[in-house]
This record gives sequence, C-alpha cells and structure tokens, in this order.
Amino acid sequence: MEFYSHPDISLKDHLKYVGSKSKQIILSKKITGINNKILSDVSYLIGICHDFGKYTTFFQEHLKFGRGDSKSHHALISGLFVYEVVREYILKKRLAEKEPYKYLPIIAYFIVKRHHLNLDSIENDVNSEKLFDSDFRYIIEQIENIETNLEYVERDYNELFKDVGISFCRVFNNMRRYKNPIMHSDDIEDMIQHFKEDVINLLKSIKNNNEKVIYYLIILLLYSVLIDSDKKHAGKVKEIERKNLPVDLVERYLSSNEFKNKNKSKLNPIREELRKSVLEKISNIDIKSNKIYTITAPTGTGKTLMVFNAALILRRRLKKELNLKFEPRIVYSLPFTSIIDQNFEVYLSVLKLIKDFEDLEGEYIIKHHYLAGMLYKTRREETKEKNPNEIPIEESLALIESWESEIIVTTFIQIFHTLIGYKNRNLKKFHNIVNSIIILDEIQNIPIELWGTIRIILKNLVKYFNCKIILMTATKPLILEREDYIELVDDYEKYFKSPSLNRVDLYFDLDKNTINELYQSIKDWNKKTYLFVFNTIESSIKFYELIRENLSKISRNKRRFDLFYLSANIIPKKRRERIDEIKERIGGGHNVIIISTQIIEAGVDIDCEEVYRDIGPFDSIVQVCGRCNRNKKIDKGRVVVVNIQRDEREDAYKIYDTTLIDITKEIIKKQIKVDEKDFLKLINNYFEKAKEQARVEESIIESIYNLCFDGGICKKPISSFKLIQEETYKVDVFVEYDKDAIRLRK
Repeated sequence: MEFYSHPDISLKDHLKYVGSKSKQIILSKKITGINNKILSDVSYLIGICHDFGKYTTFFQEHLKFGRGDSKSHHALISGLFVYEVVREYILKKRLAEKEPYKYLPIIAYFIVKRHHLNLDSIENDVNSEKLFDSDFRYIIEQIENIETNLEYVERDYNELFKDVGISFCRVFNNMRRYKNPIMHSDDIEDMIQHFKEDVINLLKSIKNNNEKVIYYLIILLLYSVLIDSDKKHAGKVKEIERKNLPVDLVERYLSSNEFKNKNKSKLNPIREELRKSVLEKISNIDIKSNKIYTITAPTGTGKTLMVFNAALILRRRLKKELNLKFEPRIVYSLPFTSIIDQNFEVYLSVLKLIKDFEDLEGEYIIKHHYLAGMLYKTRREETKEKNPNEIPIEESLALIESWESEIIVTTFIQIFHTLIGYKNRNLKKFHNIVNSIIILDEIQNIPIELWGTIRIILKNLVKYFNCKIILMTATKPLILEREDYIELVDDYEKYFKSPSLNRVDLYFDLDKNTINELYQSIKDWNKKTYLFVFNTIESSIKFYELIRENLSKISRNKRRFDLFYLSANIIPKKRRERIDEIKERIGGGHNVIIISTQIIEAGVDIDCEEVYRDIGPFDSIVQVCGRCNRNKKIDKGRVVVVNIQRDEREDAYKIYDTTLIDITKEIIKKQIKVDEKDFLKLINNYFEKAKEQARVEESIIESIYNLCFDGGICKKPISSFKLIQEETYKVDVFVEYDKDAIRLRK
C-alpha cells in the first residue's frame, strides 16, 4: 500500500526529506551549551515523525477524497509517537539523567503537536482536559487503524531509523499504552502522567538554573527547522545555494567615481577616519567573546556603509575562526518601514559590483516587511522564457519569509517578533537567524520598558547561538549594561565634540504655541531650506494648509519656495517619490519648505538649513537635528524646539509617554541654546533618567523562562509581546494610486 503526505508526494519520501534537511540545517550551525550531533539527530527524528499520523486510512481518505473527521488529524498522535522515539534515542545514548537532553522527548512532543499551529504554553499541551477536548479520544482508533497496515509502516520506519539504531517495534509497542478507552478527561490523566512529570521537572529545572533561556531557544530552533523544511518540501520550493560576498565590496564602491561624484562633503575625512577605526577594531577583536558590539557616532557620519563594511569582514572571520560551514547571513534591521527603502538602495548599489548580482538578486539580498515586494528574484531555467528573474508567488513568499538570502534588510517588528515570538509564520525564519550577524540600527526606538527583555534575548543569542550583534546609534541608549558590549568606535565622544561636526545650534521655545503662532514667529524666511516636524498628522496638515495659503507672501523678492508634505498618511510609493524629489530640489539649490511628522526623524537623508520640531523625547529631537546642516554646507544650522498645543492640550502628550516628555523638559529646563557638541551629555542624562523611571516589563521575561508562548497561567504570555502597541482606531487601506496598484490588487 502506498501512503501520501500531500497530493503526489509519498509519505516516506516527505518524512525522509524533512528529517534529512532538518539534520543538515542543525549540523551547519555552531551551537554552544548542547551537543550539536545529539541535537541534529533529535531534529532528524522530529522530521521523520512529524507526519506519523498520516499512516492512518482516515488521513489517506481525507487526502484522496477531501472528506474526513477528527480521526484524520495527525499532529497529536505524531506528537505521542515522536515522544517515544526521542525517549528511546536518549535512553540509548545514556542521557536520560542529563540536562538539557533529558527534556528533549517532551520538547519534541510539544513541537510536533504544534507544527501546524502557533506555539502554546507547554503546560497546556499536557493538560488532560484540553487534550480531551481536542483529539485524544480518537487516539485508540488511530493506533488500531495503523496496526492494520503495520507491515507497511514498519517497512518505512526500519529504513528511516537505520542510521539512528532505533527499533520501530519497541517504539510502537510503547504507543499501545495510549490504547485505553476514554470517556472523560480523567481517563487521559494516567496515560500522560509521564508527560506532566517531564513538564513539571523541566520548569523546575529552569527556575533553579541560571541558564534559563536555553530551553526556549532550543524549542524555537527545532520548531523553526521543522516547519520551514516541511512547508518548503510540501510546496516544492527549490533549495537556494549559499553565495559568497567579496570582503572588499564596500571599499571598491567607495573608491568608484559614481560614489565620489554623488557624495561630495566636507565631512568625508571624518567619515573615512571613523570607518577605518571601526574596521581596524573589527579585524582584530576577539570574536569568541560573548560580547555585543556597538557603533556610536553622530548622524551623517556614514554609519550605513561603515557597518556593512565591518559586517563583511566579520562574516569572513567568523567562517574561518569558528569553522562554520557557511559565512553568516547579515540581518540589517531598522525601526521603520519608511526608512528601509533608502538603506536598501545603498546596499543594492554596493552589491551591483558582483558579476551575477542582476540575475540572482534575491539570493544576495532581500527586503522583508509587510509593505515589501513579494517576488524573489533569481534565475531559473524553467522560467527563462517568461521572466528569468521572477519565480511563482507562493515559492517567492516561502523564500522571503524564511530569509533565504545572504543579506536581509528588515524591520524591528520582523526580527523581534521572531526572537520573542509564538506564531508559526514568524518562527519559520528563526533558524536562519542562528549564527547570523545582526545589525540593529537606531536601537533607541525600542520602548524603554522592553529593554530588559530585549537585552536578555540578545545576550543569549550571542552566548548559545554564536550570533554577532551590532547596535548602531547616534544616541547611545542604556539598553545594555557596560559589561555586555564592546564599543567599536575608539573615543567616540571626541567625534560628538569635534568642531567639524558642530553643525547645529539647538534652541528651545517651550511657551505653548498654536499653529498660527508658530507661523507668525518666523519673520523673514531668509533661509533656503526649512523643515517643520509635528507630532500629529492633524497639526501637520493644518500648518501645511496655512503655509500653502501664504506661499506667495513667503516667496517674495524672487525667492519662490517649493512646498512639500511628508507623513505616514501618504501612500508609501508616493512618499518615496516625494523624498527623491525633495533631495533633488535641495541638491539643485532650490528653496524648499517641508512639512512632516516624525517619519522624517531617522534614516531619511534630507539636509535643511533651519528646522522646527514640536517637542518630543530628547532622543527624537536629536534625530531631527540630524536632518539639519547634515553635510555642513553652512557654518551652523538652526533647530528650534517648540511646544504645539491644540484643544487645551499639548500635542506631545497625545503621542508620547508622559514620563519621557517630562524628563525632556527637565533636562532642557532654563536652557535657551545648546551646541551640537554638547548633545551627548544631554543624551546620556536623558537615558539615565528614563531608565530610572521606566516601568520595566518583566512578565514577558517570566513567560520566556516558563515556555508560556500563548495562554496558560502566566500573567503575560509571549503572545502579548508587542514592539508597537496597536492603535485600534486605525485600519489599513489599499489605495489604487495608479495602474500598477490596480494590477497588484487584482
């Protein structure tokens, strides 16, 4: 009899592929704290057992005819089977009393039981009442049904077990303990008592152990490997060959005429000094230490290319010195989708120096966030006549969502909702984060109350999974303790105090202003370029309309201003076009006025002479200062912080945490003007006070320790982790802006 896992895929072939692929992935990783050979064997066993329940005729009929009931469900019985299999393996290896190996059987059960679902609390999955309400009552019939075809099942598993020395007969005999009749949940209690004891002992071990996060990380890794291998084989997704990245790519790009002609600036000597300093450090640093790296430098000093250059050197060193099978992937993560496109384009410009890049773009670099394109660009012979660089959408999504590329440019949402995640769809890329180089740009945008949780995860990724993490910022937040990191910029404070980088005078005018009062306060409009940054879309629109109505007055004496509006309420395509147009106008010497919201704060490479910013947290104010006199085209730019009030309430308190605004007001109290060279002192003061007063979120940390992914008795399961709090009054809309948009919607 022939059994199938999916239409036209044999069950034995599917199990063999998923098991072998899972083992191959684990063996390619450098993991500390657990024997990699043991973990790879267990990953193989999980792979060959995850669809064991498909050996029932209930499932085969469901697959063939589309009919079936709960007896055709396969996850629970497959979970019971893998528990017995992994337990047999651990006994055979004489590891049944040794941590963490003794808990691998219950972990394997948990992973297989949930492989079509999101992760739940591990306690929920050994709860007899919940099991009774699901599929446990049908286990007896499923086992008896498999027994009618036992010779075929035994034939397949004797081949699958050949290299691990496990007896199928002995394992299946153990399965017969679940053949007792079940009338209510109490009947299940005795049958799963060993499961419950394992979970109780596991959680007790975690509580008493300093290395609390290792079990959480093992679960995410094994679950990720299984679901990604499973989905890709079922979807017939072709494997992507790993690519080499020349270590000198950035140097070649920086020396090109194309780059030099586009980037003429007085700051180039400092940018080059900083870059060489970081490269010297990264070339000689002890990469076997469990330290996180930081790059702290003022805005506009070329950190994007600097960190890419450093990552390429680090990537080459890691492969050689840690004896890795492949060079690590580079994950470059930023806080906002609005700034990803610009940095992605920088990386593309560098990568175009690679000979086959145009044909294999997706294999070298992908962009992944909820607004990114869904096509993975690579060359396939079978698609050559249609479009050699585009493959079917389902396959593209599988490759993009699992980060099958050398460089991934993504958002904090994507990476942190994977590292602190429970959703099946998010976690399938987790195994490709292991051993990677993670660059976190503008890390200060993470809410302060989550710093403790993020710190624990980052430290343990470095410790157990040999990730290298680079935090890059112009406002060094206190997310890490001093013993956690190594700063890659020697004497970084001197750059903040450098006369060459003293580009901005920051003024404070915190008497409450209305929109009209702000307009009236600007007397002569004698600068070429102005930027106004508001806290709310409503205020930004009102000011835009006011300027538009008075543009002829402002543009007197042949000084006509081009007026632009930028905010999140502009569709992304139009917003990008507008940013490019603004940069072109400024570069061409036009007079420009830009009205914006906080979207302009980080990563948007716009350079204005005078900036007005509604008060916000001090680190946000500093970010906006980075849009003023960025390339030091004039001696000093001017940034004015104002305090917009509407409806008897200041806009800042409608948007930001009250504590952060109060701290900002406190540190700038009685100050009328601050030079850019003094920013660092105020930034440090701000973060120290913010950290002292922040409400630290410890419930998520406890849930990570207790493997409480969703539900359960924990106060806040991992599923409650949110990097950005959802605004329930907002909904996503799709605007049919042009013919491309209409085509895409269809």
